[in-house]
Amino acid sequence: MNLTRGQGTVSKWWERFRQKRLCLGAVLSACAALAAGSGAALAQDAKPSGDDWAHSFLVRGRIAGIFPEDSASYNVPVSTHVSDQFIPELDLSYFFTNNIAAETICCITKHEVSLSGGPALGDAWLIPLSVMAQYHFHVGGGVKPYIGAGPALVLVTANSRKGPATSFNLETYNPGFVLQAGVDVKLKDNWYLNADIKKFFVDIDAQVTTAAGAVTGKASIDPIVAGIGIGYRF
Repeated sequence: MNLTRGQGTVSKWWERFRQKRLCLGAVLSACAALAAGSGAALAQDAKPSGDDWAHSFLVRGRIAGIFPEDSASYNVPVSTHVSDQFIPELDLSYFFTNNIAAETICCITKHEVSLSGGPALGDAWLIPLSVMAQYHFHVGGGVKPYIGAGPALVLVTANSRKGPATSFNLETYNPGFVLQAGVDVKLKDNWYLNADIKKFFVDIDAQVTTAAGAVTGKASIDPIVAGIGIGYRF
């Protein structure tokens, strides 16, 4: 959440940004490699735009990285850090037409909140819920890029305090919205390889009490969720 950035905080922020950039770059490179490497090999299997995707379902399983953006506004000048996490992710899409679909996701993730360069304050279990309207492009060769957007709701299901915190509380229901981009590449029959990136915009009201007093404010976690997995259409 990094409110104040002194000289030491800037260097820590840059190192954290560099690590995220490498991970996200790997996912984007995978998208490009999948599209380029699979297009020619699958050209004979490709059907023209207007394939029978209408009224079908696509279920995907991914390994996803959750990368909070760490910005916040508190009543005192402190900086906090929210840990990254890797989790299994499941989603389901329904195609109303060959190009237009709706997707919902299911996952749960645990994050540690700590003072920047200091002790942990607590753990939080988060469930991000969203329904995204999507547009899928038929580019041929079994390759289908897509973009999406929609409302989001992050549920905080449990809080547990640590270290110097005498209380650690996050708001349970936290509305926001999400943007998405990805690509599905046909492997064989109805199986697809998928790479996907989502950006959540969600603020969470937070309150932490320590021996030094209470810290209250709004944490803009705004995580990037990047994953690679397998999908099946039926």
